[in-house]
Amino acid sequence: MEREKILSIIKGIEEKNLELEKYLSNLTILSRNDVIKEISQNIIQNNELLQEIVSSKEQLFSSGIKRPTSPIQHIIEGFLSKIKNTPSKKVIYLREFLEIFKQEISEKDKDVILQSLKDEKNEEELKEKMITLANTFELKF
Repeated sequence: MEREKILSIIKGIEEKNLELEKYLSNLTILSRNDVIKEISQNIIQNNELLQEIVSSKEQLFSSGIKRPTSPIQHIIEGFLSKIKNTPSKKVIYLREFLEIFKQEISEKDKDVILQSLKDEKNEEELKEKMITLANTFELKF
């Protein structure tokens, strides 16, 4: 009696396994490359920083502005784009920019430079000051 009960339980388990196998075989499973591609696209679509970079590149190309020729110019263009989009956070973005020079510039000097940069109203003049700063401290990437 108990033996029949155990056999019926085993049979039930085997039937459930067959159902599960049929269900799994009908699922579409993406290849590893497809999964990586999908994850990458989700990261790009959901990451604010990457969206800003993509939008700033699109703005550069659509407006006909010459593309930055060096990485530091690209970084400066990115900071200028952020400042242009949200001028209320200008000081925060300038502090982020100055953090690039954490070893070359003392904190007191950063405060003085920050005052000079934040008071600049003309975007071209601000860009020139940032480029000069990068060249002065020989920032290289």
